[in-house]
Amino acid sequence: MSETSQKRTPTEKKVDKLKTKKRDRLASEERLLKAAEETFSRFGFKATTTRMIAKKAGINESLIGRYFEGKLGLFFALIDNHIKEHKHGNLAYPPQDTLMKEILGFAQARLNEHCTKDSEFFKIVLSQALVDAKFLKMIRERIPNFKQTGLEDRLNKLKDDGKIKKEADIEMIIETIENFFHGVLLFELIIHGIPRDKAALQIEYFIKNYIPAFEP
Repeated sequence: MSETSQKRTPTEKKVDKLKTKKRDRLASEERLLKAAEETFSRFGFKATTTRMIAKKAGINESLIGRYFEGKLGLFFALIDNHIKEHKHGNLAYPPQDTLMKEILGFAQARLNEHCTKDSEFFKIVLSQALVDAKFLKMIRERIPNFKQTGLEDRLNKLKDDGKIKKEADIEMIIETIENFFHGVLLFELIIHGIPRDKAALQIEYFIKNYIPAFEP
């Protein structure tokens, strides 16, 4: 390779520098988000400080303001990540051949997620929403954009295959299941502290009585 071909133009060097800065920023954001979720889940939103998060992430505290506009922005970035994960991520179980099996599989997968990875963070979001009107308003602005696209695609395919009644409203089915699920999560698991197995039985009972109306 000639010496000329190895030389890089000022434009190429500038592009490489920008790419490196972007990679560094993304890596820093990821470390801050991970540290923030662990810290918020342990100490709660109010008691957590940006200094605590930065120390855990091993990153300069000023970057939280630069990348997320402070603690609240970082907290909402975490919420958005959770929403995007549920909205766009692959469903954690294989496609089922009936509506009943699909909804039961979906509910079980969601319960597993909330009782393991999401549980503590969900409690922090809920407790902050109850005491902070501004925070609650911001949450409400994000919730309408949250759709279970993966499940919706599967149910539409079942409908096309004749496994769901033609007149059935897929979005309404999903919304109803979600509302009931989150009611059990809030009032039974979190407030009343019932065992996970009992909550699972309540959800299953509801589904088995609700879903047959939409099956041919």
